[in-house]
Amino acid sequence: MQITHFALARPIPDGFLDSIELDPSGFIRILGWSRRSFDAAMPPRISLDGQDIPFLQHYRVDRPDVARAAEIGIQYAGLVLEYLVPEPLLYRRFASLSFTPESGAPLIFNGTFEFMRPHYRELFDADWVYHRENIYGSGPPNTEVNPETFAIARRLKDPILDFGCGSGALIGKLRQFGLKAQGLELDTEIIKTSIRPAVQPFVTLYNGQLPSPFPSGSFKSVFCSEVLEHIPNYEAAIQDIARLATHEVVFTVPDASAIGMGFRHGAVPWHLLEGTHVNFFTQTSLNRKLQPYFSKIEFGRLGRSHFNDSAYYVSLLAACLK
Repeated sequence: MQITHFALARPIPDGFLDSIELDPSGFIRILGWSRRSFDAAMPPRISLDGQDIPFLQHYRVDRPDVARAAEIGIQYAGLVLEYLVPEPLLYRRFASLSFTPESGAPLIFNGTFEFMRPHYRELFDADWVYHRENIYGSGPPNTEVNPETFAIARRLKDPILDFGCGSGALIGKLRQFGLKAQGLELDTEIIKTSIRPAVQPFVTLYNGQLPSPFPSGSFKSVFCSEVLEHIPNYEAAIQDIARLATHEVVFTVPDASAIGMGFRHGAVPWHLLEGTHVNFFTQTSLNRKLQPYFSKIEFGRLGRSHFNDSAYYVSLLAACLK
């Protein structure tokens, strides 16, 4: 989804409304400028397919092309009016957007408009102050399997161990394709309640102490996806995983280089906000830690994404042969 822009070219007292933009995260913004204070009690009306969208807030931004205002406290002349699409309307497809000023006929813009519900959406309009644990926290394990992740795990030779299997979603899908797969996870309440009943017989819960409760060489392959970054003694985990596998191990971890990629855009990938991440790997550092245990290591990347014009990848992938 991309941001959609429409030209308004609408004069207002001592100012101008230039355009409307539809942000897929759920915002509709009117962009313009004014040297007067804005009356938030009488914003223009915005509707999608005839359904009014609530006005949320307005704020000022710098407009170097417009002389600064003297009447208002913040002397920026740039004006942004924000409307937030209600959650019940997200994921719907709309065919028209209408803009109706305080006085005058509405302007209708036709097209196809869709919105999504981003993670942390509550931060758009929360009326209470969040604390660190509310933002840099963790939730229950994923209940769906990432298609890229599954494509890699499916080619492994069984029996396969999913080291840090979460809800067991990957185990269930591998077993549907006739592969012998088992999982290992921490014995915690959030894990026990998230494990799918169909895969419970194939998941071993343990206290996190290493070595894990399997004999050496119990599996041909071990899959360890987005786990090492959570384990304080990650080197012991790598050693134990190498002990368990006789043929191949696949690791994925968040790619810490994405932090540097976002620098010039003033952005950090949201996944790196996860509060239980205690290790941050580059390809160089991960390779150095894996080399003592494997004869061959090939690196890849998963989850291509973008900061504006900069491409980055969410995860590092290391395929290791014994």
